[in-house]
Amino acid sequence: MHTKAKLAVITLVLISTTANAQAANPQTQQPAKGSTYRDTAHITEIRILTQRVNQPQQICNQVPGAPAQAKAQPKHPYGGAVIGGVAGGLIGHTAGEGSGKDAATAGGAVIGAMVGEHMQKQAAAAQAQAQAPTMVTQCYYVDSWVERQSGAIVTYTWRGRTMTETLPYVPTFHAGDDVPLSVSTALAGHA
Repeated sequence: MHTKAKLAVITLVLISTTANAQAANPQTQQPAKGSTYRDTAHITEIRILTQRVNQPQQICNQVPGAPAQAKAQPKHPYGGAVIGGVAGGLIGHTAGEGSGKDAATAGGAVIGAMVGEHMQKQAAAAQAQAQAPTMVTQCYYVDSWVERQSGAIVTYTWRGRTMTETLPYVPTFHAGDDVPLSVSTALAGHA
């Protein structure tokens, strides 16, 4: 065999022997100082952290409001009939002639009084409706407390040691799972 081929076979045998020895005794595999490597940890417990948060809720209702500003009620409820009667009498008097003038005046006064009274009743009804309370929206807030998950305290074993770590999130793994672990090493006081 050529010298290069012999060296290649010897190198392969040495690499294979070293790999087999390390695989047989994993405790001897120590990372270089000041390095980072990946390992596996066994999760033994996960305690979820919660936080109580207030989320106020707005509640709105329709309620009667203040009535609209009302006009003063007339002191005499028969004022419309009197005014209508006078106006109707004047119109009837100018419309009539001769002996019919008196009949036209009387008829105009009666019809005018009826129209005046009807108009006064309509005005009173409109005013009463204007005084009806208007509906307004009234809102207020009530407390609404909710529990939110804010993180977790995770206990795990790694190389025979039990360790606890607080996470700012809720993990997706569960107790009993083996999870990847990133391990960093450094000499104490020389970081």
